[in-house]
Amino acid sequence: MTFFPFVDSNRRPQAKIRKMTEELTQKFQAIDPDLTLIHNDNFIDYGPEVFPQLSSIYWDPRVPDHPMEHFVYSEYRLKGKFYTAYWVTPYGVIIDKSRLPDSHEKNLQKKVSSINDAILEVIRDYQVHNLLYWKDLFSQKQFAQHALALYKQNQQIIGDTNIWNSPFDFSDPKYRPLAAVKKNTEFLETQLRQLDFHLTLTHDDSFIDFGPEIGHLLADAPYDSEQDEPDDPIATISNYEYNIYFNQIPIYSLSPYSIGTCFHGDFFNGGITNVKYLGLNKVLDDAIEVIMRKYMLYNKYYWRETYTPEQFQHKIREDKEWWTLF
Repeated sequence: MTFFPFVDSNRRPQAKIRKMTEELTQKFQAIDPDLTLIHNDNFIDYGPEVFPQLSSIYWDPRVPDHPMEHFVYSEYRLKGKFYTAYWVTPYGVIIDKSRLPDSHEKNLQKKVSSINDAILEVIRDYQVHNLLYWKDLFSQKQFAQHALALYKQNQQIIGDTNIWNSPFDFSDPKYRPLAAVKKNTEFLETQLRQLDFHLTLTHDDSFIDFGPEIGHLLADAPYDSEQDEPDDPIATISNYEYNIYFNQIPIYSLSPYSIGTCFHGDFFNGGITNVKYLGLNKVLDDAIEVIMRKYMLYNKYYWRETYTPEQFQHKIREDKEWWTLF
């Protein structure tokens, strides 16, 4: 999929964009000297009728050459020294409160609240000014209505929850349809079989995908029979969705958020990994890991709506770069 029918209409002269960026920088620093404005020079404004529609589409990393892989979702990023980041386009603003560290939270919340209205006023002025590049699309009355709508729109707030302070719901959120789970399983089976016919796979039907935040938390802190209560609900949860075998000997356990290594003998008493025990070479072992990482990457697509489209794009890029898969 490479077709992307929208091109830059070049309605906005670069010299005027640079001037606007300078003016915005001055206005924000007048509000708070710690505010830093970053302009994305690759941003393209496709216009008020097109850009808001495009910017709501998520990149699907399962699809080769997906057009949203390189889409630029925001023109500006405004950040403070410690606090809230603002992601700004000519048509909207997202406030990211997840960047507020707990150690500074109380004092910074007061500071953010006191300057937030001033920041938003500057952003709204920029958005209305930008709308002038597209004024020929509207009648005078329509333009006034669009400008007024920009001033009245609600900003989107993300990262405003703390999973540590929230009770866990151990029911299946069912973000992944059964068909998606079957597709994941078929992908893994096919990839492993093509790699080496000795590789096989089993699926744990009781596994529940709780999503990225809780999934990573449970992967990092699974049930510990020595420290946790026997009736702790976590004790009943499957840690892994798949087991991978070589000649019927387990070598890896796999979930969307972690990889478990299987051992021959007691790990604490000289046990070795089954990969080493079986004498599997590094090339094969690395190829198995690539397949597992792809599954973990693709699984995130089912949870895309827990991110903004721009967050999701950044997260997938980050994971691909970290794993150096492709």
